[in-house]
Amino acid sequence: LGCTAPDAQQAPADDKVIMEEFNQLAAGKGEVAALVEFITDNIGQVTAENASLMVARLEEAQKENLPQLEAKFFADANLQTQLSELAEPQFEIDLSGADQIELAEVRELLLETRDTGYKVETAEGMFFPIIDYQFYQEYSPHVTADMQEYIAIMATESDAVPAKDAALVIGWDEVVARAQRMAQFIEEYPDSIRADQVKELYDKYIIFTLFGLNNTPLFGYNTNTMVEEAKDVYRQAAAGSEDNAYLELLRDYLKVLE
Repeated sequence: LGCTAPDAQQAPADDKVIMEEFNQLAAGKGEVAALVEFITDNIGQVTAENASLMVARLEEAQKENLPQLEAKFFADANLQTQLSELAEPQFEIDLSGADQIELAEVRELLLETRDTGYKVETAEGMFFPIIDYQFYQEYSPHVTADMQEYIAIMATESDAVPAKDAALVIGWDEVVARAQRMAQFIEEYPDSIRADQVKELYDKYIIFTLFGLNNTPLFGYNTNTMVEEAKDVYRQAAAGSEDNAYLELLRDYLKVLE
């Protein structure tokens, strides 16, 4: 499961009872709202390892629930228009003020989205929910060190998604920084219950690094030369004294291109 958080609390005798109750709750429908309420009330009473298991199960429940929640965003033809009006002028929806929205249907949907740990994202002019990993930050002090780092990695992703509409929407420097953090996680926590998820995300960042995306290619379609900004970022990262699997890949890649 990885290392225990430095300030992990000593769990009282009812740790086992709480986990039995949690497992029963999660084994049923495992509704996200019920899991959120239970975890918020009890995560401080269990070991860091069990707290991590709780958080992992909540994440799985959120992923399972996502298609149903997303369907609600497209159930009514007017809803996307109403969301678009609400998002002006930045084309962003801030859920912190969701309870102040006048339209009942929109208000209820956005409150459900916020209170079950999702946020609203946009792409191609449409609005849809994604998991908001900032939601997990309040649980972070109670979980193991590897789960703390996983939450931090994923919060960075959900705060600023890397790609939209087949284009990178973060800079090459951010691609490199995020990929390095993932490489370090994989190296430091190979036995983490979230190692596979980080590896999967890391593989996406390898693609970003080596090729870019269709609408933000690493090499110009006509010139076949690397984008200058990316080249500068890669050279700077490769020249540093740090060492991890990602930087080794980057150094080898630059050698091949020279």
